[in-house]
Amino acid sequence: MKKWLVRIFLAIAVLAIASGVVTFFVIEDAVDTMFGGATPVAQPGLAQRSPDRFVLANVSVLGPAGEEFRPRQSILVEDGVIRAVGPSVEPAGSIAVIDGSGLFAVPGYTDSHVHLWNSPNDLLLYLANGVTQVREMHGRPHHLQWKQEIESGRLGPDMYVVAAQLASYGLWEGLWVGWTSGRNVVRSPPATARRIESLVEQGYDAVKASSFLSREAYAEAGRASREMSVPLVGHLPLAAGLPDLWASNQSEVAHVEELVKALGREFGGLRSTNAEAFLAHVRARRGEIAERLAANGIHVTSTLALSESFGRQAVDLEGLLPDVALGYVNPGVAQGDAMGWVPGVNPYRVPDAHRNEGWRGRNEAYWAAYAQAHHLMLEALLDAGVTILVGTDANVPVMVPGFSMHEEMQALVAAGMRPAQVLASATSLPGRWMEWNTGRIEEGFRANLVLLRENPLEDIGATASIETVVVNGRVLSRADLDAMLRAVEAANRQAGSPAIAD
Repeated sequence: MKKWLVRIFLAIAVLAIASGVVTFFVIEDAVDTMFGGATPVAQPGLAQRSPDRFVLANVSVLGPAGEEFRPRQSILVEDGVIRAVGPSVEPAGSIAVIDGSGLFAVPGYTDSHVHLWNSPNDLLLYLANGVTQVREMHGRPHHLQWKQEIESGRLGPDMYVVAAQLASYGLWEGLWVGWTSGRNVVRSPPATARRIESLVEQGYDAVKASSFLSREAYAEAGRASREMSVPLVGHLPLAAGLPDLWASNQSEVAHVEELVKALGREFGGLRSTNAEAFLAHVRARRGEIAERLAANGIHVTSTLALSESFGRQAVDLEGLLPDVALGYVNPGVAQGDAMGWVPGVNPYRVPDAHRNEGWRGRNEAYWAAYAQAHHLMLEALLDAGVTILVGTDANVPVMVPGFSMHEEMQALVAAGMRPAQVLASATSLPGRWMEWNTGRIEEGFRANLVLLRENPLEDIGATASIETVVVNGRVLSRADLDAMLRAVEAANRQAGSPAIAD
């Protein structure tokens, strides 16, 4: 009898272990799919690789100040670096010449807030839209690998990789969140310092505070990041206040929205019934906040178009989605439970169960005030001289990787920035923040360039009139860029998403 009991116990133990292993792999596969990893890798057919040494001739070049174009210029490129710029560049020996007559040369754009998740196909979408640098804001080990591969010649934008956000949770919730979302869960100040040290050793360029980081851990993140000379960026934790931001080592706030949220907490919460009082609070406080940001040298990334989209996503998602380039959105991302784009999974859409009497008016009033608060805050930031970086939060609904960059730049101009200011915030300013030689068309800078058919200083919408992209010295023609877009679309269709196929 005892022998049978032992056998039964062993059988149950084996079944439990087997069940646990199967569950682990099922969840791993579901998470990978939800973040785009199950979509085939796009395979564009591109023209033969461009020469290592060439001249872009007869092009109008954006000047160093970014306020005007210099006509009939030539740009000498060697080994991915700009070697000379001027009206007459005379390199020694024979050299390939690319005629840029009628085109406007600007530095390649930087999207300072993206989420690549698990599919490398987005790398192609960025290049096809002139984005030659990205700052990944939820970095994982595979992003570090992609960065190294791009540095070794793989086709893609240069990558600045910020480690996945630091967050504080209880034991069991932390285990689940750390596993399924990849966040760096820390439950004490000492654990925070150890995790930051580990992330620096792994090669991440910066560390990120999340909304869910405890106040004590946030303070320690500031101390540890300062000691280790690594930038601290991201959110202002819900448990912290603006005084904690001033005392921290945080050098960048990842959204204008973070400041609006902080003011909302000060005010006691925005509601549709107190919108005007909330906006009055924003007007009263924004100047001081902007001045403190400027005094502390804290940059702010915009993500304005995303915030402006919340209202329509909430009340008219079905009407909005036809205006979105869904064919380029990874199917797993679009339909996943994490940050899905379509009805049923979209986190911003008001659920049908909550659409009671007066629901639309209440939501429209709330989101209109929320968007207006962003505009008020942006005005104050500009007046105080705070450095603004263009970022889109791409792959959050409904920000399509690459395409959202142009949407964001147009939103910033509509909010009061001049086209020259926006171009600087998309090129030279992030290049300086990341300490890269990008963002200017000058000798010694990386040959990351965009040739446009129209003048973006006259109409910021011209940033999308792309004829040619040069990334690390490789020339991508309009035909190449179109091939990349077609390849991504084909990979998404192969993944079989009905929402995208329709």
